[in-house]
Amino acid sequence: MISSLYRKKIVLSAMLACVLALSAGLTGCGSDSEQSTETTEEAESKNEEPKDHEKTVPVENSSLKTESTVIAVGQTPVLYSEYKSYYYFMESQYSSLLGDQVWKQSAGGNKTIGQEAIEDVLRMIIQVKVIIKEAAKQGVVLEADEKEDADYSAQKLFDSLGEDVTKDAMMTAPLLMQIFEENKLAEKMYRVITGQAETGVATSGLSAYRVQLLFKAAGDNREKVKADIEKLQKKIAGSEKSFYIYAKKETELPEVEYVIGSLDERKNLWSTVTSLRNQTISPVIEEADGFYIAMVLKKPNDELNTEYRNQVVTDKQTEAFQKSYEEWSKNYDVEVSDALLSD
Repeated sequence: MISSLYRKKIVLSAMLACVLALSAGLTGCGSDSEQSTETTEEAESKNEEPKDHEKTVPVENSSLKTESTVIAVGQTPVLYSEYKSYYYFMESQYSSLLGDQVWKQSAGGNKTIGQEAIEDVLRMIIQVKVIIKEAAKQGVVLEADEKEDADYSAQKLFDSLGEDVTKDAMMTAPLLMQIFEENKLAEKMYRVITGQAETGVATSGLSAYRVQLLFKAAGDNREKVKADIEKLQKKIAGSEKSFYIYAKKETELPEVEYVIGSLDERKNLWSTVTSLRNQTISPVIEEADGFYIAMVLKKPNDELNTEYRNQVVTDKQTEAFQKSYEEWSKNYDVEVSDALLSD
């Protein structure tokens, strides 16, 4: 079965969207076998695999060539040429921004950024394949105009890349069209599932604040972390430097600025924020996950409240899709070439 490494996150076509500034997707990579009426839950209760569970085709682990199968999602093979094309999109984006040497830098632990990038590409390919297989089962396909749009965008990009690039990336125009179609279908399947999702949230009357946050995770030594951040809070409160400068350097969150609202589960943080004046540094706020220092940029207004309501609905829809994907992924064994993982 697919390991937890490849279930860490739903990548969808986001990486391609960022690289190519357009959407991408395909029809018909699903299994040709008849679907069983036995559900996954019923099979699991009997300690059996569901009858429509797909074992993988073999993958090649050495001497990889263009036509080598390097990833298998159930009975769907992914050739080395397809993997190389996906990797090109990711590599060209980040190399242009950060330079070629970025891949050799440590990503923490024993991995380099380059190794993490390979894993992200593998995750994305696996997730797209799972989604389009489920789309085939549910009868979700690209309309003629959607397929034509994907193919046109693929051909236009292919023509712009040049022979040296396409040869190195093992890329052909038909392969690029397939990638664009598949990603476009995955995106469409995402819209279908999220459109059906019941958020279960009453969004009327919600209010929100725009804030900057500095966060330290509690970790194994909660008291030490608390003492350290309290010292930091005193330093920030007495400094003429902006809170943003300290937060940018010290926070363990991916961003500094957030919109938080009345449905936020961090009740201590929410309560403190509602009592702060704009541009005032909060005391240290303790939550289950760690410690926060906050500064309010904007208090609730119509625009901010609407942004928050939309964010809540989107988050709930995304959560619903992730749950659907987790169930779908149980239907397919996944194998990845050792040669890719050791690259």
